[in-house]
Amino acid sequence: MSCWVIGVDGGGTKTQAVIVNEKGQIKGRAVADSSNIQAVGEDQLAIVFKSLARDLSSQAGIEISDIDHIYAGLAGAARPADQKRIRETIEKLNITKTFTIDTDAMAALAGAFSGKPGMIVISGTGAICFGKDDQGNVHRCGGWGYLLGDEGSGFYLGQQAIIAALKAFDGRGEHTELLDRIVEFYNLDAINLIISPIYSGQIDRTRIASLAPVVFELARKGDQVAKNIIDTAGNELGKIIAATTKAMSKKDKPVRVALIGSVFKQRDLLLPHMEKQALTVAKSVEFIDPECEPSLGSALLGLQTEGIGLTHELINTLKSSC
Repeated sequence: MSCWVIGVDGGGTKTQAVIVNEKGQIKGRAVADSSNIQAVGEDQLAIVFKSLARDLSSQAGIEISDIDHIYAGLAGAARPADQKRIRETIEKLNITKTFTIDTDAMAALAGAFSGKPGMIVISGTGAICFGKDDQGNVHRCGGWGYLLGDEGSGFYLGQQAIIAALKAFDGRGEHTELLDRIVEFYNLDAINLIISPIYSGQIDRTRIASLAPVVFELARKGDQVAKNIIDTAGNELGKIIAATTKAMSKKDKPVRVALIGSVFKQRDLLLPHMEKQALTVAKSVEFIDPECEPSLGSALLGLQTEGIGLTHELINTLKSSC
């Protein structure tokens, strides 16, 4: 009996989706606008899902009524109240027999290890760690937002760089090239003029996070202040790996960690510090790239929800298209 599942990875800027059958064969791919309900609201969310269902069913050569399950891993879907809003919006569309709403992190975790146990660290604007243990339990560490955590994230790197630049300006911190580069980056006349744009939200947390590549650049050129920021970020990311390792009952055992997010585009400066912290708990640590993209992770979870076992043959079929 055929089974059609759409796997969705919905982020803050775009939504990616695939449609697969019960054999793990990918029969279509589609991209749409953001599906973060906190950012776009119910009406736009409905437009995105209708568009995806129409596009993917057409590619697969089936009717929308043939879609058995949509498994959606979405940004902005962590809180029960937001999940309720999403669920009510999708129910009205009649585009699938059943559906599941989950977080984008769960889609990323499933994709990174093709549904098997493992650990991911995500470091983009924010930072968080998730691990799935051998019993299928999922453990989380970090990700408490830019006001209360997210150490090691792009925002953290940018924030610490601005703080260091202001201290240098005051004469209470070390000299650093970050001062001049931040003035240039934000098109300011002087570093002290950054205060109003930050507190008014003109320079928001995304724009602060976008400063991270500058911190990496100056660290590579030998700026000690920038290097210290990168070193501290690596240590903080390593600490959430260590804590998740303990939660997964993997103390003194090998762990594999998939790295996800824009910060890891320059991972070589971070990894020695991440490894050092992880090895305070784990026997060994192997940093890897994800096996599959998050939308395929959602598809795997959707197949599981429909009672289809994730056999080696099915996973290999799916991964051949990664």
